[in-house]
Amino acid sequence: MSAALLWVLLPVLVGVALLFYRRSDDTPLYLALGLSFILTWIAWQFPIDVVLQLGSVSIEISPTLVFLGRNFTIAENQRLLLTFIYLAETFWLLGSFITRPGRWFPALSLIAVGLFMAALSVQPFLYAALFLAAAVLLWVPLLVPPGSQPGRGIRRALIFLLFSLPFILFTGWLLTGAEGSPGSVTLVLRAGLMLALGFSFLLALFPFHSWMPMLAEEAHPYVLGFLTFFLHSVSLLFLLSFVERYVWLRDNPAVFELLLTVGSLGVFLGGLWAAQQRHLGRLMAYTGMLATGGLLQAIGLGGAAGLPAFFALLLPQAWVLWALAACLGVLYRQAPSLQLAELGPALRRHPLLAFTSVTALLALAGLPLLGPFPAHLAIWQGVGRHSVGLLVLTLLGSLGLLAGGLRLLHAWLSAAPAALAPAAPAGPRRLRGDLANPYVWGFFLIWMVTLLGYGLLPSFLAPVGRLVLMFPQLFQ
Repeated sequence: MSAALLWVLLPVLVGVALLFYRRSDDTPLYLALGLSFILTWIAWQFPIDVVLQLGSVSIEISPTLVFLGRNFTIAENQRLLLTFIYLAETFWLLGSFITRPGRWFPALSLIAVGLFMAALSVQPFLYAALFLAAAVLLWVPLLVPPGSQPGRGIRRALIFLLFSLPFILFTGWLLTGAEGSPGSVTLVLRAGLMLALGFSFLLALFPFHSWMPMLAEEAHPYVLGFLTFFLHSVSLLFLLSFVERYVWLRDNPAVFELLLTVGSLGVFLGGLWAAQQRHLGRLMAYTGMLATGGLLQAIGLGGAAGLPAFFALLLPQAWVLWALAACLGVLYRQAPSLQLAELGPALRRHPLLAFTSVTALLALAGLPLLGPFPAHLAIWQGVGRHSVGLLVLTLLGSLGLLAGGLRLLHAWLSAAPAALAPAAPAGPRRLRGDLANPYVWGFFLIWMVTLLGYGLLPSFLAPVGRLVLMFPQLFQ
């Protein structure tokens, strides 16, 4: 059995099959959740390219699958990342029970994760850009609700994200020439410029970020959160593959200085704009911009300091962003809009989700004792050693997001008592108050214990350090 067959092709085929299920029940969700959990468990327990003897049965998961003339390779040192990706998919499917992002979400999320894994495993790795573009196009039916016209946000998102495709593919062609003649300054500069433009479009970096807040006003926040989380995480890993692959990139200090500067600018601008938002969806979009900037800063630190910080931040940040998107998904169903002025009744009716949203924003801002803080502290120390000015921008961005979280807290606590009017009858678009909902209590308690546990005991995720072995040339 091939690893790519199991973790790339199987979820895609199952997702396609689930699209043909016509009944309006949760069967596709249960099936997708079950498959995702099983794939997570297999990735955790079964080594790749090792023969396991179970009685008289021999099982071996081979690392390579040849499909349509391309190699899809998932090595043993990628197994921990594989576990993380499918564990994240499992949690996003669990969250859809309370957010209800659409009946196609389970099927399309399976297909999308399969495409993202294809992007991480395809050889030559430049074809990853094609799979990322396919995943973006796949998500359009969920970003544009049935019966509605595409808004400016989705149109701009498709333009910017698909613009990244020719830039990255053309960069690969230039980099091949630059690798053969690294002394050609003109060729190296052209390749660097194309690479910077391609990933700026793909990661929604300034000034190509405008589609995120626009789309956040049009789309279901849980759907947008899923897309941006997986797209940006996989794109950053794709960027690391670029730097790992080409010697002149990883040995050029200017590349890491550029990543550090762009990341610091993203943190600063994301926090600055987050502090001014009165729409919770736009606030989440700028929070994502800040989170991506922090990960770019970690990569920009380079060497043995940056890569561990990148993975140490990626995992708790993923946990926090998932919870924030889930809370906004519930509020999206309960309130007329996500404008803070109109959220009072929903926030008072769902105090646990309101508290989780505020805590998530504070955690992403780098508040001590919360999950991402140890990684934030390591990154801040590294940035400070490189440039005090960039450290000041980073801290100002974190303070801006902190102000956005406090603005949400004020909207929640200042909601008039009249906002506690009885909710509409329960139905497909309504939920009972979360204080009477055991599922929300379970979500809240598990999330808070994990968040505080990682903040107080960073060694809880010490095994994550093995992820750096995927990039041995960078981890030096």
